[in-house]
Amino acid sequence: MHYLNPVVTRLRKVIEAGLTPQTDLWLAGKIRLVNMMCLVNFILVLAMMGVDLIVSSNHDLSLIAGCVGLIMLLPYYLNARRRYISARVVFLSLAYLSICALAVIFGKDFLFQYYLVPGVGMSLIFFRNEIGNYKWIFTFVGIPLWMLLEVWFTQYPPLVVIEGGFVGFISYFSGLLIFITAIVMFATFTRESDRHLEGIHEVNSQLRDMASKDPLTGLYNRRFIADKLSRLFNLAKQDNRFMALAMFDMDHFKRINDTYGHDAGDKVLQTVSKLARDNLRETDLLARIGGEEFCIVFTSGDRNKIQQVIERLRSAIMNYPLQYEQTTIHISASFGVAYFAQELTGYEALFKHADQALYQAKESGRNRLCEYTG
Repeated sequence: MHYLNPVVTRLRKVIEAGLTPQTDLWLAGKIRLVNMMCLVNFILVLAMMGVDLIVSSNHDLSLIAGCVGLIMLLPYYLNARRRYISARVVFLSLAYLSICALAVIFGKDFLFQYYLVPGVGMSLIFFRNEIGNYKWIFTFVGIPLWMLLEVWFTQYPPLVVIEGGFVGFISYFSGLLIFITAIVMFATFTRESDRHLEGIHEVNSQLRDMASKDPLTGLYNRRFIADKLSRLFNLAKQDNRFMALAMFDMDHFKRINDTYGHDAGDKVLQTVSKLARDNLRETDLLARIGGEEFCIVFTSGDRNKIQQVIERLRSAIMNYPLQYEQTTIHISASFGVAYFAQELTGYEALFKHADQALYQAKESGRNRLCEYTG
C-alpha cells in the first residue's frame, strides 16, 4: 500500500491549506473542517450534476448547482490566504443563501431545504468568541429559514420546473447527499475534537513533567521526591517495610564552576545523572534536589545490598573520564545513607539523618560513603 502514500500526502496538503506550524489546535481543526466541507460540497455537487446529466433532459439543475459549487469554494480560498474568520463567516453565509436559493428555484421535491439541518449543527462548532454574539445568529438562523421555506412552498411554485420521470430519483439522490454531508461534517468534527483532546493530554503531560522533573538533568525534582518519600515512608511505617535514603553531592563542584565555567558544571551534573541512572536499579528512585545535590530512595534490599549499589555508583563517577572541550575533568561524589526505623516520626527525619551522614562523608575526606549511626 506504500504506493498510496504520495496520494495521501497530497490529499492532506489540500485539506490543510492555510495551516502553519504556529496554528493552534482549535483553529487548525476549524480550518480543516471548512476545507473539508468546501471540497466535499464541490464533489457532491459534481456527483449531482453527473446524475442530472444522465437521467434528465433538462439540465438547469446542473447549471445552477455547478455555479453554487464553485461559489462554495470561496471559503477554501480564504483559508488558503489565512483569512480564517472570514472563511468561516463566508462559508456559513453562502451555505444558507445557496440552500435557500436552490430550494426556492427548484421547489421542495429536491429536499434542498434540509441542508439547513447540518448547517445549524456546523454553526454550533465553528466559533469561539471571534465574532462575539453574532455566532448565535449563525447558530439559529437555519431554523427560521427552514420554516420560511416550508411556508414558501405552500404559496409559490418552483421557479424552474424539472419535468420527466427522473425527479423522484434526483430527489432521492439529493437526500442521500444531505445524509453524506452530515456524516462527513460530524466525522470531521469528531476527529478534530480527538486531535484537540490529544493535544490537551500532551500539554498536561508536559506540565506534569515540568512540575515534577528537573529541566537540566531530566531527574525528578525535590518537590516530587518529597511527596513520593512521604507516601513511601507512611507505607513503611504501616507495614514495617524496608526503606533507605541516600544523599550525595559532587566534590569540589564550586571549583569546577570557577575553573571551567558553568557550562562545564552543567555537563558534570548531566553526566552524573546518566551514570546514576545506569548504575541504579529500576526500583530505586533518583532525584536532583538542588544544586549539585542528589538523593536516592531505596525500597528493596538490605543494608549490604544498598552499600554495594552506592559503592558501584561512587566508583563509576570517580573513574569516569569526563571530557570538556580539550580538558579531562576528574569528578567524585560523597554519599550519606540513612535507614528507616519505626521510631522515626516522619520522612523529614530520614532526610535529616541522610544529610548528617553526607556531612560526615564530606568531613572525613570526601569521595566515600558514610552511614548514619545515630
